[in-house]
Amino acid sequence: MEGEIPFSHKPETALERGLDILSPELRDKVQKLVEIPLLPDWPEKTRGVPNLCLRSALFGVIKRGRRRAVKGELVAAVKGLDIRYTGWRLDQGDFDVLVHALHLTAHSTVKTPGNYVFFKVKGFLRAIGRQAGKSGREWLKDSFRRLTATAVEISIQIRHGSMSEEFTYAGSLVDEFYYDASRKSYFLKINSKLTTLFDAGWTQLQWQQRLHLKTDLAKWLHGFYASHREPYPVKVMTLKHLCGSECNRLVDFRRSLRIAMEELVRVDAVVAWDIDVDDKLHVRRNFAGQSSTQKEGA
Repeated sequence: MEGEIPFSHKPETALERGLDILSPELRDKVQKLVEIPLLPDWPEKTRGVPNLCLRSALFGVIKRGRRRAVKGELVAAVKGLDIRYTGWRLDQGDFDVLVHALHLTAHSTVKTPGNYVFFKVKGFLRAIGRQAGKSGREWLKDSFRRLTATAVEISIQIRHGSMSEEFTYAGSLVDEFYYDASRKSYFLKINSKLTTLFDAGWTQLQWQQRLHLKTDLAKWLHGFYASHREPYPVKVMTLKHLCGSECNRLVDFRRSLRIAMEELVRVDAVVAWDIDVDDKLHVRRNFAGQSSTQKEGA
């Protein structure tokens, strides 16, 4: 939702009307449960990301000018993860926007009604490695529009020892935002239900490493391999499928893959890599200073 409505003038919600009949003590408890997302804690220099965002093509590798709208499309993902998506396809730029918005929400010290997070456009864009001019401001608003106008249906299997359970989440990624053009600032509300997705596993990304990567494929690979404690050999064709690459020929993707892997070596995310005779990519990560993966599933 986009607009410039002061919070003091926002209409009273059904929840707020219902809270009026509760005792002050119970009202306070309910408000805390509703307004404070139970996001995990991670250091300032990293970014916490649900593994489903790192092990699928939900935020894919899309060529410029090739973004398209889809309806209920099955998104490529690792085994045990089922994602259907409606909306404009999301890319690695949208990934940066959502992940930094999650970071601001998790680390915000200023609480607003409804648990909105406030930020200036210039600081937000700089934090994700973007220029803060007019084109950057328009790009950011377009990204928020895409993230708000999404319908993501995700089915996840969560293991508890020898037992497992499956749950399905459906909803948008961003609930709504309010943009103040004169002050170039936002009040933004992440869908609080996204916190549930962290329960299925999440990863701390080394943010400065990511900001130094140039290609979207390198950024996707950075997240994919960070989400695994021990990288395992993966066929080049499988990686092409999982990242949502639009390369028509495998040979072209393989060429882009080699360039992307060298980027990861350059930023010290990867120590060495090799594609064997079976066309499987072997990766040896640099674990010194690397992020930890929580509730790892693979």
